[in-house]
Amino acid sequence: MNNPKLIENQAYVDENIERLREIYMNKYLLVYEKAVVGSFDTYEAAASEGVSLYGTDGSFLVYHVTELDCINFISPFLYDYNAHSARV
Repeated sequence: MNNPKLIENQAYVDENIERLREIYMNKYLLVYEKAVVGSFDTYEAAASEGVSLYGTDGSFLVYHVTELDCINFISPFLYDYNAHSARV
């Protein structure tokens, strides 16, 4: 992840994970500029709202809150598939 805004959003989640678990367990959070701007039942709903609010160039994070380590979803518009493709 080379995007400074995404790194800041991830750091915000990491620093606040316990409180976020208490409030948003099993939700998909839309995080923008180090703040939760929405919680959703599905990844698709969170990502769609992120694109609607911030566009395809927006540096928002969709974060699934679970009891264990969370799964992060990076906007496919920002992900460099060439840099992360499997090498055979």
